[in-house]
Amino acid sequence: MINTRKQNTIFIVISLLVLIVIVISFTYAFFSGNIVGNGNINVSANIDESMIPIFTAVPSGDLILDVTDADMLPSQANNTVPISANETIEVSLIGGTPLEEITCTFSFVWTKLADSDTYVPTTGRGSLKENTLSIADENSTTVFAETNIDSLTSGNTIATRSISSHGSLNTQVYTVTQSFYNLDLNQTMYNASYKSKVSIENVSCSSAPHTMLLTDYIANNAPRSGTDAVSSSPWILTSDHEGELRYAGKNPDNYIQFNGELWRIIGVMPDMTYCTGTYGYFNECNNTSTGNLVKIIRNASLGNFLWDYKQTGVGSSITPYGSNEWSDSQLSLMLNGPYYLYSAYDANYTNLHGDYSVLQGQARLNNIQFYSFGYDYLNESNSTTTVYKPSSATTSSYTNTSGTVPKKIGTSALEKVASVNWNLYGTSSYSTATEGSPAALYNKERNISNSGSVYTHTSLLENRAVYWYGKIGLMYPSDYGYATNGGSTYNRSTCLEYQMSGWGTGSYKTDCALNDWLLFQNITSTAPGSYGAYQWTISPYSGSSYEVFTTRSGGTLGQEYVISDDDINVDIGVRPVLYLKADTALTGGRGTWNNPYTIS
Repeated sequence: MINTRKQNTIFIVISLLVLIVIVISFTYAFFSGNIVGNGNINVSANIDESMIPIFTAVPSGDLILDVTDADMLPSQANNTVPISANETIEVSLIGGTPLEEITCTFSFVWTKLADSDTYVPTTGRGSLKENTLSIADENSTTVFAETNIDSLTSGNTIATRSISSHGSLNTQVYTVTQSFYNLDLNQTMYNASYKSKVSIENVSCSSAPHTMLLTDYIANNAPRSGTDAVSSSPWILTSDHEGELRYAGKNPDNYIQFNGELWRIIGVMPDMTYCTGTYGYFNECNNTSTGNLVKIIRNASLGNFLWDYKQTGVGSSITPYGSNEWSDSQLSLMLNGPYYLYSAYDANYTNLHGDYSVLQGQARLNNIQFYSFGYDYLNESNSTTTVYKPSSATTSSYTNTSGTVPKKIGTSALEKVASVNWNLYGTSSYSTATEGSPAALYNKERNISNSGSVYTHTSLLENRAVYWYGKIGLMYPSDYGYATNGGSTYNRSTCLEYQMSGWGTGSYKTDCALNDWLLFQNITSTAPGSYGAYQWTISPYSGSSYEVFTTRSGGTLGQEYVISDDDINVDIGVRPVLYLKADTALTGGRGTWNNPYTIS
C-alpha cells in the first residue's frame, strides 16, 4: 500500500536587531523528511526596536510519498486519483505597533529531491495528468494551481505571498497537496519513492504607517499609565464613568497635533450626540447620530477675552453686564463665527436661537445685526491672526477692539470637528463636597437627577439655553476636576471626593491642583507648562445672570463676572475645546510633547 510518513518539525524565526539592519534566521519547511538548508530575512532599516518582527513557518509534518508493489493497481478511468497527500504550513508574524505595520513577503519554493524516482503514468489514455502539486490558503483560494511536477524547475519560486502585523499575531494557513494520477501496473515502479519539498524562502520585511480610528486606539491600545519625563510625575488613562476614558496627572502623554498646533486629549466621551447632516444658518441639524468622540483642548490659551458684554435687551442679557448663557455669548460667537451659531434650547425644548422671525420680544429681533459681527475663529483662509475682541453690544450697535491670536482654525482642520450637543446646565451651590466635587459638578452639568440649574427670570429674555449644537466650546468644571491624579498625601480618590473650590491650599493644592494637567499651559521641553492664569469654562454660575465658572490661578474653581476681563483686572484665558469626528484616524506619534499623535 502507499504510506505517508509525517515527521513533525517546528521552524521558528527569531529576529535580532543588529545596528540598523535586522536579520532573522530560520530553517525551511521541507516535504522531505529531513531539515536541510538555512536562509536569512533582511528587514528594512526603518523598523525600530519596538517593532522587531518574529516570523515563523510551522508545517504540521513532512510529506513523503512511497509507492510499493502492493499499490500497483491501475486507475479505472482517465485522470483519476488513486492517491494524494497533503500537509499544512502555518506562517505567522507578530511585530510592529498599532500605528506602524510590518509587512513580510515570502516565497513558496519547490524542489525535487535528488533521491526521488521518476513517476511513470499509464500510457495510451490520451491527455493524462501525472504527479501534480497545488497550494491553497485556509479559505480554499488557490495560491498555486495544480501543475505537473515534471514541468516545474527544481529550486524555483512557484508562488509569493505576504503577511502583515501591527502589534498583534497574524497567522496564515496553507495546504500543500501532491496527487498521483493514472497509476499503472509497472514493475519499474515497485518500491519507488517520489520525494519533493516546498520551502518558505526569500522573506523580506518592511514597515509603513498604519491608520486606525483615534477612538479605537485610545480605547484599546493607548498606554494606561506612565511617568512624565519632565517632572517624573505619574499619570493615568482612567474611567470615572462608564464608557469614558480620561487622562489624569500633571503631564500625561496626551498631546495631539491639530491645526498645525499642539492640542491635548481630554479623553473619549461616550454617547455624544452629533450632527451628521447639514446645518443651515440658524437651523437645527437635519440628521444626528450618537457615539464615542474624542475631546481635545488647545494646549495654550488664545489670549484673554471677555466671556460676554451684551447690554440690556441684547440677546439673553437683562443687565448692562452681559449674560452667562453660552449659546448667544460674544465668546461663543467669536469662537464659532456667525454662521456656526447653531440652535439652542431651554429645559422645555423650546428653540431659543433658531428662527428669529417667530421669537417674541423686540429686543431679540433687533439684535440680529449683532450676529453678523465678531471674530471668526473658524476662518477658512487661516491667513490672518487679526481678531476683534468685543467691548460691548447694544440693540443698535456692536463695538470691538482689534486683537490677535496665535492661529485660527483652517478649513482642513475644521472638517475634522464634529458639531455636537453641548450641555449648558450649571449650579449655584458648589462649596461643599456633595455639591462641588468633580462627580457632583459632572451630574449638574448634565442635569442628572435634575441636579443642574440655569438662571431663571420672569422675562422672556431670561429663558436660558440648557443645550446647544456647535463646534467650539470650552472645558467643563468637571473636566478640570477629573484631570487630577492626586499626590502622596491626598491620592486621586481623596481629591475627587473634595470640593474643587478648596483645592487652593495645603495638600489639596500640592496634590490635587498641581497634579492636574488642565491647570497648566504652554508645555516646554524642560517644564510641564505654567500655571497661574485664570481660565474660562463653559458652565454658568446659575445664582446670577452674568457669572461663569473659572479655574483660578491657585488651582481652585470659582465664579467670575462675564466682563471681568475689563472690570476687575483679572486676566482670563480662552482655551478652545472641540470634539473630533468619529471617523478621525490616528496615523502616528506617541502622544508626547515632542512626538504628539497625528491624525489623517
